[in-house]
Parts: sequence; C-alpha cells; structure tokens
Amino acid sequence: MIKHKLINVNDTVFFVFKGNYFSAKILKGGLIGKCEMRVGQETKSILKSVTAFSSLTAWTEACLQDVLEEYYTRYSSWKRVNHKESKRSMGCLRDQCKLLSNKRKRDEEVPELYKEVYRLQQTIYDMKQHIEAWENGHTPEHKNWETVSIRPVLRNNKIQNAVKMRAQYILMGEPRGIDLELYKILN
Repeated sequence: MIKHKLINVNDTVFFVFKGNYFSAKILKGGLIGKCEMRVGQETKSILKSVTAFSSLTAWTEACLQDVLEEYYTRYSSWKRVNHKESKRSMGCLRDQCKLLSNKRKRDEEVPELYKEVYRLQQTIYDMKQHIEAWENGHTPEHKNWETVSIRPVLRNNKIQNAVKMRAQYILMGEPRGIDLELYKILN
C-alpha cells in the first residue's frame, strides 16, 4: 500500500472497541507502532514492550487481548481498522491495492474492478451534490476528495477498449450493464 501511495509512513490507523479508541502510526516497511489508547479525554501510550507489529491483525489482537483483556474472537481487523488520512477502511485500501498490483489473478480482478468503479461513482455523485449546493447559494462543508488514480494492467487491447467504452458510458451517466463483448472476453 505504501508502494502504491495509498498510505504513507507516519499516517495513522485507528479502531474503536467498546468505547476505547486505539490508534497507531504506520512506520517504514509497513510496520505498525507508536500505539496509543484513548478513553474519554485521556490518551496514553500502550504496548511499549513491542517495538512494532508486522500485521494489522497482530496489532488489533494485542490491543484487545493484552490491553483490554478481551478475548473476543473473529474480530475482522481489515474491516474495522480505518486509515485516518483517507477516511477509508484498511480493507477498502487493500482491495484498491490489489487492483494496482501486477500480481493479480483474472478471477479476482473483475469483482475488485467493479467495486472500485462503484466507489468512484459514489465519489462523483458526492462531488455533484457539493457543486449543486454551492450553485444554489449554500456553503457546503469543505471536503478533500482523494486523487489516487488507478490504472489496472489489462491483458490485451480488446479488454482495454471494452473497459474504456464501459467507463465512458458510466461517466456519461448511462451505465448499460456489462458489455456483451467484454463478457465474452472475460469468460
């Protein structure tokens, strides 16, 4: 994710569990460290005996088990941990990272691509609402939309052309469902 500039060193990740707010910094190499816990207005440094965590799951488990003594099973770190700067879940960022990676499998890339297209459509819709509010004399709250562009590696020109045509129809506000030519190529 750091390589694809979805997150940066010194960014903050956080999650909330039973009213306890846990946060940590992204360190070089994608490690997680400098852990803190906030209860109410008080913030304290935690897990000082661990230099850094190599995974999101290890960090959340340490927070829940070592700090809160909660042995809560099936806690989905990727869904519940958020990236503060982008205001997105780490799972969402991981899915976007899969699209940017050259090591994708054909079966995995189609659902992830549609998920990303849908997220971008929602962003466009939010931007249109923002512009309309401004044009109608309202002062909408300032928003920082991300400007990360994805350029999936497509296998051949037929797929690339079909995907471009589909994207053009979506941008014109006339989505047509999956194009028959694209469907044939992918199956």
